[in-house]
Amino acid sequence: MARLTFFLIFVSIPSLFAQCTVEKAEPFFRRAVYEFSTNLLTRVAQENENHFVTSTLSVWSLLASVSVGATDSTLAELKQVLNLKNNKCFNNKYLQIANSIKSDNNTEVVLEKTSQIYVDDSLPILKPFKTKLLKAGSKFEALSFRDTDRAAQTINDYVSIVTHETIDEIVSPGDLEDVLMIMLDAIYFKGIWKSQFSYENTKQSEFHNERGTQIGNVNLMYMYNSFKMVAIDNINATVLEIEYGNDNRYSMFIFLPFYHVSLYSVIENLKVISLSTINRLFEEIEERPLTVQIPRFKITSDISNLKELLIDMGLKSMFDSNSASFSLISNYPLYVSNFIQKADIEVTEEGTVASAVTEAGYTFRTIPEEFIANRPFVFMIVDKKFDVPLFTGAYSKPSLF
Repeated sequence: MARLTFFLIFVSIPSLFAQCTVEKAEPFFRRAVYEFSTNLLTRVAQENENHFVTSTLSVWSLLASVSVGATDSTLAELKQVLNLKNNKCFNNKYLQIANSIKSDNNTEVVLEKTSQIYVDDSLPILKPFKTKLLKAGSKFEALSFRDTDRAAQTINDYVSIVTHETIDEIVSPGDLEDVLMIMLDAIYFKGIWKSQFSYENTKQSEFHNERGTQIGNVNLMYMYNSFKMVAIDNINATVLEIEYGNDNRYSMFIFLPFYHVSLYSVIENLKVISLSTINRLFEEIEERPLTVQIPRFKITSDISNLKELLIDMGLKSMFDSNSASFSLISNYPLYVSNFIQKADIEVTEEGTVASAVTEAGYTFRTIPEEFIANRPFVFMIVDKKFDVPLFTGAYSKPSLF
């Protein structure tokens, strides 16, 4: 019997289960997302020479949706890699939480997250699978993948709309050969800094590598204002918080490695500290006057080898046509043929635009009264309401943007 394929794309618990609510599930959700994120980040960083942007939340959300239709070894691997537990109620709540991560009525911050599933009109989808994802906030649309040109146009038009034209193409007609389903997760963020940088203070400046050698020039934005900054020995980095808007929900964390510490080691060290811990550190300290200088930059990442990275993390069965088990999606034998993400981020004096279609102890050290990111750094846009990273990346290749 010939096997059919579907194509996955995204455009970048214990005993208290008796009371299964979103509120009870949230701590486990944020832990699952963060642990998965740090494991994936190390692989993405290696493959992209420490210069990239990605939304690991988008990847996690899409895989969590896939797990709803998985059984046997495919489900076991997804649970292991996504840090899902054996409680179906909590796992369903995870999806509800992930799809509810959107900004409130806020003119300074826009956060939109959508989940769209395109199904070929010849593929019968089992009702329980569809019902669960609809309840979690996903949307379904029937398409004829036999007309690959029209199907690609429909999908790309949708991606362009939900990413506010920051990403205008995710598939080509050739990508849709032998495809029966596309599951897409898109996330868009636009935030205005709580205190904006002045364009007049932006100056061209040298940018150095980890050894202190100049490797290029950047437009370095400058501000003297009150910020929160902490040095964390466990991750060998100084961390600066720059807030978006006035509701204290969204921030960018910039991780500047200590001198002579590699950027990749900081990315690896993110595994030894939780995002909740970093947030608590910032809650416990006061703002103080600081000189802050960071590059104005734009990064576009096309992570086309996500399939290989996920296989390396342990997701082997779902990509294997002989062993994939998605019998809760359809009676047809399906497997995942590909998995990619396109992501984009733009950081300027006004704020940030980003899109993607797809606890250890700590110690402090004395830190200076300035934060100058004229060498490689890690950045993370976080939603402090849910304690999850929306976008994460690294900047190591200077350019005049």
